[in-house]
Amino acid sequence: MPHTDKRHLGIRAIIVFYREFERVTREADISIGQYRTMLFLKGGAKRAGAIAAAGAVKKPTVSAMLANLRDKGWITDEADPDDARALSVALTAAGLKRLNALEDELSARLASIVPDSEMQVLLDALAAAYLSIGATTADRLKDIESQFLG
Repeated sequence: MPHTDKRHLGIRAIIVFYREFERVTREADISIGQYRTMLFLKGGAKRAGAIAAAGAVKKPTVSAMLANLRDKGWITDEADPDDARALSVALTAAGLKRLNALEDELSARLASIVPDSEMQVLLDALAAAYLSIGATTADRLKDIESQFLG
């Protein structure tokens, strides 16, 4: 078997995890996109345009998804503190509960495919990567928003 770059193997592992997580969400009442949106809202209320930019999707797509999340009682609209004429979207207590439950479901799926002997090393590496990525999120979102929303 030819040598495979560890970066490629890492990417392949991420794709396998993503596929498994998609399976979990298909069996549940929440999609990956809804999960990402709710996770984004966990940091505080956001306007629909910011949600669209963060997800790199068009506003009509976000509007439909937000309507669905509202119907489920997982988000609510509130006055935007920076512009009284605008609305922001906020996560509800029920939404936070569902977000946490889904993360438990995803964690269980991860545990079912990663050997116990490798789990802690994997979790340490993923947590470090997430924190590192998080440190640059605001700058990346500004770039995306300016490109996406013009």
